[in-house]
Amino acid sequence: MFRPSQSLLFRPMPVLNKLKIHHPLPLNPRESKQLLNLLTTSFRQQLDSEHPQFRDSTAITSLDHHTSRRLRRSSLSDHERTPTDRHMHSLLTNPLFNLSLESGHSNVVLSKDPMDIFNKAVANGMMTTSDAKACLAAKKSQIIRSSVLNVRDGMKDSGAGLQVLKWLVSSGTANKTDFLKDVAFVKIMMEYMVAEGLQEAAWKWVKKSLETFSKLSILSGEEFVAAQKEVVGPLLLLVRAEAANSASPTSLDAAYMTMSRAAGYLGGLSTSEMTRILGPPGWFLIRASVMPRSSRPPPSESAFESFLSLIPVISKSPARYFAHLSLLHPTKPNPDLALDYIRSIDANKSKQKKGRQSKPATESDHHNIQLGLDTANYLLVQHRYTEADEVMEFLRTHYPKQLGIKEMRQLEQAKAEASSLELLERLGLA
Repeated sequence: MFRPSQSLLFRPMPVLNKLKIHHPLPLNPRESKQLLNLLTTSFRQQLDSEHPQFRDSTAITSLDHHTSRRLRRSSLSDHERTPTDRHMHSLLTNPLFNLSLESGHSNVVLSKDPMDIFNKAVANGMMTTSDAKACLAAKKSQIIRSSVLNVRDGMKDSGAGLQVLKWLVSSGTANKTDFLKDVAFVKIMMEYMVAEGLQEAAWKWVKKSLETFSKLSILSGEEFVAAQKEVVGPLLLLVRAEAANSASPTSLDAAYMTMSRAAGYLGGLSTSEMTRILGPPGWFLIRASVMPRSSRPPPSESAFESFLSLIPVISKSPARYFAHLSLLHPTKPNPDLALDYIRSIDANKSKQKKGRQSKPATESDHHNIQLGLDTANYLLVQHRYTEADEVMEFLRTHYPKQLGIKEMRQLEQAKAEASSLELLERLGLA
């Protein structure tokens, strides 16, 4: 049997006019897998272009940035890229800290380690949380530029977090909660404290902040939002530090258990009150759990299920999150809840009037698309092709723009050509 030439495919054939053209046949397993790969790739490209924050590229960008800076000469413009860079440049060039020893006719300059500057400023009573933040950031930059294989290990070996923690305690700063309002300082301190195994000290900050929760009950509007950020901020930053996926892939176990421990401190609160506290870090952790993280090790069953049990107090509409997390269970994945959820969304969207103006994609849309892609992929692996085709048809019908118009046209063309070839083979022309 020979394959038809390109011109034969499109040559007018009167015999075809006598045939009744049926709808395309269901895709075979290979075609279904190709279709899923196309939808997944297209969706991720669209997501990257519209919402780059959904993808965790901070560590990669930081590494590329510092690598490029190392390959060129240092200049004044290098130190003026960010406020932190400008502040550290002023510290490093301050005559007070430019220590040197004269030896004969030569000048031997002492270490410019940011933590040496920190210690000198502490000894002179000049240190603030803002300056400490700059020193910690500069030290982290040094670690990233160094030859260490794991940034977190480098931060642990530096001992910088412990140095700053001792200053906070000895200076009396840690006795109050005012320093917790410096979000940038607390963020980088949490990173160092997690790396150095100082979580118990971090929990003192978290509990001290949660004790002020009662003041939220008398606030509303923007005042409530601002106060909630202050109360929940330390817990959120601790969860983020535990979940950080640096150069070495990190399991989410520690982050899950952090949420469980926090929930244990809130036993006397109502469900709505717990939602106000656990909602922000919980939503962050849900996104970290469901967004594509191929390099992250799977969590343990116990840690994952401890987090799964908190979904009702994290979200007021837990069905979607239950469905997605059940699908991604590390030992007992189950697509049934995901299929039920997708079918309910499909039914609701089908009831909407046609011709309604399309609205910009929301985070809910992105989550539904990711859920659909993950569900279709799981069903294909399990050879449940009919249900996989159903899910992909749901995605093509309701989210064509988010999946990419160009790719959708290529998909339809590929399906049409495949149908033509199959028809020719039936006629014995192929």
